[in-house]
Formats: sequence, structure tokens, C-alpha cells
Amino acid sequence: MSKSVSTPLKVLFAPLVKVLKQRCGSDAVWAAAAPGRVNLIGDHTDYSQGFALPMGLNLYTLIVASPRRDGSDAIRILSTQEGDAILRLGCDESPMGDWTDYLRGVLTLYQRRGVQVPALDLVVGGNLPLGAGLSSSASLELCFAALIEAITGHELPVKERALLCQQAEHEFAGVPCGILDQFAVSFAKENTAMLLDCREQSIESIELPSHVRIAIVDSGVRHALADGGYAERRAQVEEAQEVLGKSLRDTHPETLSLLSDATIKKRAQHVVTENNRVQLFVAALGKGDIATAGELMYASHESLSRDFAVSCLELDTLVDAARDAGAIGARMTGGGFGGSMVAFVAHDKAKVFEMSITERFKAAGYGEPVIRWISAASGAQAWNWT
Repeated sequence: MSKSVSTPLKVLFAPLVKVLKQRCGSDAVWAAAAPGRVNLIGDHTDYSQGFALPMGLNLYTLIVASPRRDGSDAIRILSTQEGDAILRLGCDESPMGDWTDYLRGVLTLYQRRGVQVPALDLVVGGNLPLGAGLSSSASLELCFAALIEAITGHELPVKERALLCQQAEHEFAGVPCGILDQFAVSFAKENTAMLLDCREQSIESIELPSHVRIAIVDSGVRHALADGGYAERRAQVEEAQEVLGKSLRDTHPETLSLLSDATIKKRAQHVVTENNRVQLFVAALGKGDIATAGELMYASHESLSRDFAVSCLELDTLVDAARDAGAIGARMTGGGFGGSMVAFVAHDKAKVFEMSITERFKAAGYGEPVIRWISAASGAQAWNWT
């Protein structure tokens, strides 16, 4: 099943505006949108000061809002995808163990800064799939943060806003993530990827090849990074760095022989080689060498599957099918344990790619995959709706 995601944002907002009117009797006053992100290469490198190459994608989290009309001193949240909720104002919220923790964390951290957020009715929705490895959590965080700033006039520098949302994910969702997702959703630009240096927290825009289409293929396996696998991988990376006495960014492959634990060595092997692949990938794009870039994507997936052990049978099947279908490159993307594959596909191979992937995935007993052709989109933003 192939889905178009080129729908203008105005049209995507329409059902949210309708829900706000029907359920709250209010017209939208403010709106915010934040893209998802796809990481082209460089996963699980950000929390060891490494390199990554993400881009925003034109699948969005959306929020529309209006002042509450019932005199209540709270934020009422209506969702087109999840359950409804209430956020209290004027105090620190506590995690509830559900999707609203991403909002509770962001609200609490703004209020700790003295930002006076008024009572609101919100409707949350969009077309960014949840749990698909496309950073729906960071997208939700940054969308809400942009909305708060538009409503209150308390605007933070983009980097500071991203770091606030990262802190919210740490404290409220229990995910010890690096900066990759929040920076990607914040700094994304149309038609470009970004080379993210996680030590310097700096970004360099990287032009994407115009003669290549980018596909996101959803494995259908939903991940929950808070379940513990992500935290375990981070702890293993940190253990490797403690033994070596330095960041894996500064480690050469031959140094890994100092790691006696076979599992820790494998985890470190992935991070060290992945940092190198990111830089080789950027160099290949700069020279127009798409074939080399594609092979680096396949090598990245093999490393994530074999050494870092964050892939799954469904993702491995998709990547094998992509190679057999003639895709230039393909790999799992995001934190892993399910989610999606990203692939570079030549324009004239798109239909063959779709048919081959679908046939192979269904033959393996996994059902029909959702294939989305995407493009690079701008970062989180908010504005007055009226």
C-alpha cells in the first residue's frame, strides 16, 4: 500500500479544527506543526558524541488550540489518535506512563522557567505514524513547545528549545535519548539533510541528490524505547567508553581489542564504524557517488542488526528485499526494536521497488507493508491561525 504525503498542511489541519469546534465550541486561534525525522545514516551515535545525518520529513504532528471557555484552570487535550487528557497548570506534573508524558514534561519545564501558560483546549493529530521509528515523540514535544512559545511570546533559541524537549523525554518518558531526534525536528530544512555533530551540537546542511527518491517502509512492528532495550544499549556504550577511557567517537577500531566482554565489544564496534560511515556517506554525496552512499546504508543496517542487535526479522526482510529490488541503499532507521526502513531508490525503479517489497514481505507472512515516498521538510513552527 503506497500513501501520498504531499497534502498541504492546511488540509491536514482541517479535521483537527473541526474536532475543536464540535467538542469545545471554539474556533482555532493558534496552530503548530512539527515534522517527523528519518535518519539516513548514523544511529545510536548521538549519545557518545558522534555523527548522524537526519532530515525532517513531510509527515507531521499537528496541534490546534484555543483559550478555554469553561473557566477551568487546566489544559484539556483531545487527540485524534490517542486518548484525551488533562494537564494541570501552575505546578510540576508527574509522569502518567502514557503518551501524554511527552506533553507533561514540556509543560512542566516551561513552567519551571516562569512561563505562564494559560488554560487551553488542544486537539492533537497529524499524519506521522506512531511507533514507526520516525521520532513521533520528539515531533510531539517540539510541536507543543512551539505552540507554547507562540501563545506566551516566550521564545527560546532553537537549540535551547530542543534541549528542553530532550530533558522532558529523559525526566518524563524515561528514555535516555541523545540529541538526534530533537535537533532533527528543530533544525530541519526543506530539500536538505543535516550533518549533526553531537559533540559540538553543530549542524551542516547537506544537499540531497535530486535524481533519487526516498522511501520509508513501515515494518508494522511497533517499538517502545522506554521498554528498556534502548537504555540497555546506551549503558553498554557507556561501559565501553569507561573501559577505554574516552568517547567512542575518538576510538579507532583496533583499540576495541581492549574490550574483553564480547557483547560490549560488538556494541562499540557498531558505534565506531557507524561514525566513520556517516562521514564517508557525506563525502560520497558531495561527489555525486550515490552507489557508494547506498552501499554504506546497507553496511549500516548489517552493523545495527549484527553488532548492535536493534533490528528485527521484519526489518531484515525489508532490507534484503530492497537490495534484491535494486534499491541504491536501504537500512533500518531510528532507535530500532521495530519501526521502519529507509531506502534510496532511482526514479525509474520506484514501481518495481513497491511491487517487489510488497510481494516479498507478504510472502514472508508479515502482511502488506506501508510504503511512503517522502521529502525533506522544515522544522517545528507555530503561528496564529486566525
